[in-house]
Amino acid sequence: MTSRSSFALTRRMLLAALSGALGTAASGARAAEPAPTKQGSSLVLRETHVAGTAHYEVHRVRGGLRPGDALVLRREPENVYDRLAIEVFTAAGTKLGYVPRADNEPFARLMDAGRAVTSEVVGVNPERYDHIRIRLTLHAA
Repeated sequence: MTSRSSFALTRRMLLAALSGALGTAASGARAAEPAPTKQGSSLVLRETHVAGTAHYEVHRVRGGLRPGDALVLRREPENVYDRLAIEVFTAAGTKLGYVPRADNEPFARLMDAGRAVTSEVVGVNPERYDHIRIRLTLHAA
């Protein structure tokens, strides 16, 4: 699968998720795609990992990260490597890394449009610096 077709699938999944939350039909959505999880007025859209953890001080905090811990997402449009970059921080402000480039476009666009996208820790393997799983959630306006 090429990166363009991967984006198309991700885009279709996002459209399906948004239309499901709004109660409308999304064009191009496949019935076989997994439905996102609804939690009250929020919609869990993606689980992924934190990219680039080896470049930050994750070693100081990863042992204290627990499933359910809130994370802070911050857009970084001035990033010279990825204009759609989304930084991931602990609630205390320690930078963990980034939402992976392969996953960030729909979330960056939502954040740029003023939509509330949040993240929380899903799982951590303290033995591996690169294994911090996160959940990205869209909140109703």
